[in-house]
Order: sequence, then C-alpha cells, then structure tokens
Amino acid sequence: MSDPETTVLTAYGRLDRASLTRLQSTYDTSKLLRAVEQLDRVVGNALGQDGLRDVLLRLHGMAHAVVNGAGLSGSAEESLPELAFEATSEIRQTIATLQEWVKLIEPLETLQVTN
Repeated sequence: MSDPETTVLTAYGRLDRASLTRLQSTYDTSKLLRAVEQLDRVVGNALGQDGLRDVLLRLHGMAHAVVNGAGLSGSAEESLPELAFEATSEIRQTIATLQEWVKLIEPLETLQVTN
C-alpha cells in the first residue's frame, strides 16, 4: 500500500505527491494542445496531395523499376535519389516531432506511485 503522506488521490488515480507538486509549478499543459495541432499537421501533410504517402508510393514505383526491372510507373521528372532524400527528410522531421512529444509527455509518467 502506498503511504498517504507521499501520495495524493485525484480523479485520475493515486499520484506521487512530490511529482505532482513539482509539475503543478513547472508543467505547461497547453503544450499538449499544441502537440494535437502538430499531429493534425503531420497527418495532413502525410496524407495530402504530394504528402509522404504519395512520395513513398512514387519512391516504391521508381525503386521497383530500378531494382526489380519493373516497367516505369510514372514520369521520370525527378530522380530516385532526390525523391529518397525528400522522403527521408520528411521522415526525420516527423521523428523529431515525435521525440519532442515524448519529452513533453514523459514528466507525466513521474506521477506514477511506486510501491
């Protein structure tokens, strides 16, 4: 059982009192709403016209033609390496955004009561 002196019962469970006190004076919950807005942009960019999904499909067609000898499936206006660079750049940017979200959310994990 957890010590009532070191924990606090909230509507969302029993939390570590010291961590809650620290977060109440330092944690900016509005950043979570900004993460939601960023998520909307990431998903929109990924699924939109010429978004990451389209880029990956074009990249597959090009790689399939070059690596597997398949027939051309689109225009040859862009090069395979250029498109691969575009895809990896977008993916790296998305990864960086996701890593920022992890850093944002991790402090809330400290509220977990340890036995």
